[in-house]
Amino acid sequence: MRQLVLPGDRAGDRRFVLDEKTSRYLLRVLRMGRGDSFSALDEAGNRFLCTIEDASAAAAIVELAPEKDSAAYMPSIPSMARIALVQGLPKGPKMDLILRQAVEAGAAAVFPLQTRNCVVRERNEKDIAEKLERRRKIVREALQQSGSMVRTKILPTASIDTLAQALGDEGFPPENSLLLMFHELPIAEKSLHECCAGDPLPTVVLIGPEGGFAPEETEAFRAMGFQAVHFEGTILRTETAALFALAAVKTIMTERTSWTLSK
Repeated sequence: MRQLVLPGDRAGDRRFVLDEKTSRYLLRVLRMGRGDSFSALDEAGNRFLCTIEDASAAAAIVELAPEKDSAAYMPSIPSMARIALVQGLPKGPKMDLILRQAVEAGAAAVFPLQTRNCVVRERNEKDIAEKLERRRKIVREALQQSGSMVRTKILPTASIDTLAQALGDEGFPPENSLLLMFHELPIAEKSLHECCAGDPLPTVVLIGPEGGFAPEETEAFRAMGFQAVHFEGTILRTETAALFALAAVKTIMTERTSWTLSK
């Protein structure tokens, strides 16, 4: 575990009582004790340096030092636009892998998307809620294991009709964001570098399910403002495409001050 994820918004707290499972893990598995410190992140995105005050395995108590007091312990990340992943629902356990990789790649939000060619179907509110809770657990575990500085948020499954509103609600309004649709067909009009050449904007990476997008869906995304991106070569699996696209976009944005477009 590289960092602990605390429940809720702990911005006003100076101490926190850990649950028994977490306490036992820190004290018995990691062999921590009174006075030991570790990084933490809460569900609101606040960062802390935690110091163990009471080393009780049943309910350890930690002191919370806000990020401004613990900057020396926190690695810095380059200034760049927030990135979101919109992922067409894949088969089987692939979504679990995609979520873990999205956390490691620094995605700020993940929006599962139901499309025509999705084999998986989330048919009612109960099904969506149960899968959302499972995905939140996976994201929380990935945040703890990876130590990511970005608090990844997993959203309920959207449809094409509800996607624009869902993006806007999370700070990725289509009219003021860079929308990138990674497509298996050579329909792109610009390279990825050309798409990313303007001022940094909230950026959305769109990946289809195993069967790709139906033609009418591709047109609906274009009408929403998505620009098509295509990489020559082999057709990537959906779980590979998600990580590949996030890594490519993040690399370009991180290094944007060191490259220029040729004329």
